[in-house]
Parts: sequence; C-alpha cells; structure tokens
Amino acid sequence: MVDSSFGLRVRVVMRADPTDRFKPLPPEPATLLSEGRIIDAVKSLRASHSLGRREAKNWVDAHIAADPLLRAQLEIQQRTARRRFFLIFLAADAVIAAAIIYYLFYLPSN
Repeated sequence: MVDSSFGLRVRVVMRADPTDRFKPLPPEPATLLSEGRIIDAVKSLRASHSLGRREAKNWVDAHIAADPLLRAQLEIQQRTARRRFFLIFLAADAVIAAAIIYYLFYLPSN
C-alpha cells in the first residue's frame, strides 16, 4: 500500500481474531475428548477432515483452551490415571520385594 502524502510504502497486516480461529469440534472428536481420549480425538479429526497431525492437534488444543470445564475434567482424568499407574507400580514393587525376601531368607540352602 502506498501513502500518497509522503510517498512511503506502508505494510498493512491484518490479524485474525484468536477466538474465531478454530471452528467447534465435530461431535465424534468432541465426545472422545470429553471421555479423556485426546489421541483418539486427534485421529478422528485427521480421518474425517483430511488434516495433518499438527493441524488436528492444534484444533483439539484450541478447543481445550476455550473450554475451562473440559480442561479441568481432563486434568482430573490425567491425575486419576497417574495415581492408578503409581498404585500398580507400587504393587509390582511389593511383589518383587516379597519374592526377593522369600528367596534370600526362606528358601532352604543346600
């Protein structure tokens, strides 16, 4: 764009509204997302809209960022999954420790 009063070139940059950047999610990925299945939601978006991985992930991330209730729900589900993993890991350690103690102290030595 040329400004006629000074003969200078002015570059006009139009910025999109960040809230209008992403459309709402289709029903299937939205349902998967509400169940906490983020990866499956991205895969569903990729398959249904022929998107790349990054575009689908950005769309899902924007949907999560726009909905604080969904974000809180996903954080709770992730905390629960981490706690479950920790308890399973703790139980496996207890079984291994019991097997080592049994092996060292209770097996008859020949």
